[in-house]
Amino acid sequence: MRGDTNCWIGWAKRSILIILFFALLLASCTTASTPEPISTPTEPAEPKQGVKDQPTKEDLVENRETIAPEDTLPYLGLTYISPDGNRVVAGSSRTALSSIDIRLQGQPLWVVSAPFQGMSVWYVVLTTGQVQVFHVNGTKVLEQTPDVSSLPAGMPPALAAQKGVVHLLPVTPDASVVTNPVQLGGGTVAYVDDDGNLVLNRSGQFEQLALDVLPDARILIDETGRLLFLSGQSSMYAHGVLGDSLEATAITLVDVNTNPILSQVIEIAAGDVIEGTAPIWVDIDGDGAREIVVTQTNATEGARIVVYREDGSILAQGDPIGQGYRWRHQLAVAQFIPGGAMEIAAVRTPHIGGVVEIYTLEDDRLEVAATLSGYSSHQIGSRNLDSAFAGDMNGDGLVELILPNQAQTGLASIQYAEDGLHVVWSASLGGKLSTNLSAVSLPDGTVAFGAGTSNQILRIWFQD
Repeated sequence: MRGDTNCWIGWAKRSILIILFFALLLASCTTASTPEPISTPTEPAEPKQGVKDQPTKEDLVENRETIAPEDTLPYLGLTYISPDGNRVVAGSSRTALSSIDIRLQGQPLWVVSAPFQGMSVWYVVLTTGQVQVFHVNGTKVLEQTPDVSSLPAGMPPALAAQKGVVHLLPVTPDASVVTNPVQLGGGTVAYVDDDGNLVLNRSGQFEQLALDVLPDARILIDETGRLLFLSGQSSMYAHGVLGDSLEATAITLVDVNTNPILSQVIEIAAGDVIEGTAPIWVDIDGDGAREIVVTQTNATEGARIVVYREDGSILAQGDPIGQGYRWRHQLAVAQFIPGGAMEIAAVRTPHIGGVVEIYTLEDDRLEVAATLSGYSSHQIGSRNLDSAFAGDMNGDGLVELILPNQAQTGLASIQYAEDGLHVVWSASLGGKLSTNLSAVSLPDGTVAFGAGTSNQILRIWFQD
């Protein structure tokens, strides 16, 4: 009887183990079949070119309390590629590029992208404000239900990717609808409101700073969480090619990691305005501190490129066009010339002939080292100033500038050589450009980039 009992107990134990095994197997299958949220790898993408560890203003300001950021800064998917306003993408493509077309439900106006589980995720905002989302892996495309179904018509989107999740930043009712919010560490969201205030949303606690921000100013961020944007609204320069009659007369730098919050205003020369929606905020001279690159103009001389230090002094500037109401479009700061330092790429008069310019820093001067005609980085009257970017698209270790042709029906990749600028790649858009250009560094080190067209197509290029 005891033997029978032991046999029964052994059989029961084996039965329980078998049941537990199948229960665990069933649970794992159920988990695998559950749809995953839109997410990215927890490791951030490779830092954008030109972004270095930068000192704060700790040595310049006394008697302040420094507050440690609550969390690391998230990866941001922005129309202007990099949080510091420098339209440069890291990574490179090493073979001939392939492309895919995605049919949309309307005409696209904006597109932003981010790395996603070894591939990429693309958010497209139509002219109506409707949002469409796509997961893209080579030629494989899967449309997703957007986490935010629509934005106010005309508003540029911003993605935040952190802790494995990608989401579109939500819009508060008082936000300016001609610019985008940005997310800082600890989930803090910064945005511009309808009255030109900078607003910080710290988990539902709102702090409003009256700083006369330009309505369509893009808020730039450095790696410490400081903010930079255009301010000092003025209508004295009646050019109006960038969507309205307001331009900036100042640049404001804000350190939200201080208590009280530290803000510094750089006033530009009287009679001048800054014609644009954002500076480029990079270390151009290699001294370890960021400089501020803007397009400054007036009714007499026209536009010139000016580089400010953070203390408001001028590091260097270029020659003006020589005629008022003629614009220069600053695009990117990178090492365009082999063996050189950092250069500035711009387009002179993009609405009239469009001339690509590469500037070098020569003491306190910006000198034009090379030019190439026939390109247009902007459509007159549009607030989209992000139809160009820089990166290594052919894997030769040199940076090219990618931008539309004058008709805005195709893209070209332009590279510097000893005898000037040359086109090293070109492709048709299959329609007229209607969005910014978006580019994303993929985990394998390659780059995917795309644009939307007026015939309701999103075209994406990638390394095959």
